[in-house]
Amino acid sequence: MKKVFLIAVVLLVAAVVAVSGCVDSGSDSSTDNSSGNTQAASSDASSITVNNLEASAGSYGDYEVTASVTPTKDMDYMEMVLVWYDSSGAVLQKDPLAWNINNAKTGQTIKVKGTSYIDTGEPAKVDVMFFDSVFSDGDESSAIYKKTLTL
Repeated sequence: MKKVFLIAVVLLVAAVVAVSGCVDSGSDSSTDNSSGNTQAASSDASSITVNNLEASAGSYGDYEVTASVTPTKDMDYMEMVLVWYDSSGAVLQKDPLAWNINNAKTGQTIKVKGTSYIDTGEPAKVDVMFFDSVFSDGDESSAIYKKTLTL
C-alpha cells in the first residue's frame, strides 16, 4: 500500500511540473520587413533588446542570421529559432535551435550567429524568434521577440 501511495505522489508532482512548463507567457509578436536596430516586440518587451539584426546568404545553400542581444534582466536560458520561407510563403526550413545560451546577464551584450543550410528553394524571408524557455519548438505564442526579415 505504501508503494502505491508513493507512486501516486510522484505522478502528481510530475504532472504539476509538466503543466507548469506548458503555461503560455501571453506574449505578442509583430512582423517587420526590415533589418537593423529593433526592440523586443512582445508583452515581455523589457526582457531583451535586439540590435543589428541581419540575414544574409552565404555560399552553397548556407544562410546566416546575426544580431547583438542585450538582456534587460538575468535569464537562465535563451534560444533563437529560424523559419525560412520562399517567395510564395512556403516553409523551406525550420531550425528550432539555431542558437542558444545559458545564464545571460543583465546588460551583457551577446553576439548571436545562427546558420541554416537550405537545399531546396531560395529563401525570400526568415522569421527570427527568441525564446526564454528550453525546447520552445518555435511556438510563436511564447516568443519573447519575433521579427521577419526580407532577403
